[in-house]
This record gives sequence, structure tokens and C-alpha cells, in this order.
Amino acid sequence: MADIVTVLCRMPHGLRLRIAPEGDAERRAKMSEEKRPDLSPVSYVKEIEINGANRAPDFHPKDNALLGRVGRTVVDKAFWEAWVKQNADSDLVKNQCVFAEMTEARANAKAAEFKTEKTGFEPLDPVEIKRKGLADAEEAARARAYA
Repeated sequence: MADIVTVLCRMPHGLRLRIAPEGDAERRAKMSEEKRPDLSPVSYVKEIEINGANRAPDFHPKDNALLGRVGRTVVDKAFWEAWVKQNADSDLVKNQCVFAEMTEARANAKAAEFKTEKTGFEPLDPVEIKRKGLADAEEAARARAYA
């Protein structure tokens, strides 16, 4: 059996992870620096779609609450390592929006660390939007009255 990892994704709708041919990004960057960019479509060796937070087992669409939830996808370890190597500078990796763990217990523990940390993709509270909108409108009216 091949080595596998559980990839956890904190993005709402998941991602498509793609691996480009070895050295392709460097070749394209060099050509761009030389002012002769390669405009051909990028080819990929392999791609996998991973589940997002809206596919978490405890996600309920009616509540639409994503905070602390992660999508889980079992992925071949070699693919994951190759993808992380090619995307090490990505904010997805740096900010741990996408990460992997070897065991389900470690995945659960890591997901629990993010229970209170927002990604910025959480839905807005309609009551808070209305309250803030009314407060902004009242402030603008006061400013016009004193102008």
C-alpha cells in the first residue's frame, strides 16, 4: 500500500492541486526575464481536487458556519510532497490554509487548533451588517448636518 496523508483544507470550496512538469516554472521564469515569455498553456503532470470546509462532516448548509471546519481528502504522500515543494512560497502553504497530517488523530488535533482563527471566507452576520450600515448612515447624516 502506498503512503498516504490526509490533506486538510480550510478554504470553503476546496482547491485543485496541480503538479507542473519538473523545472517548467523555472524555465518559464527565465524566459520571461529574457523578455521572451512562453505563452503556451501550462501543462500539468497530475492534479487532484481536495475538499473544502463546506464538505466537513459537521458543516450544515443552513447555518453556513465555516469557522474551525476543514475539508479532508486522502492523498498519495508523494503527490503531496511534490505539490508542497512546488508551492512552498504560496500563501496557502505559509498560512496553513492547506496542510497535511499522517494520521486521523493528528488531523483532528491540527484542525482543532484553528477553531477560532478566521480565514476571511466566513459568511458575514446579517444582523451585524445591518447594525454597522445603520451606524455608518447615522454618522454620515450627522457629518452632513454639521457641514
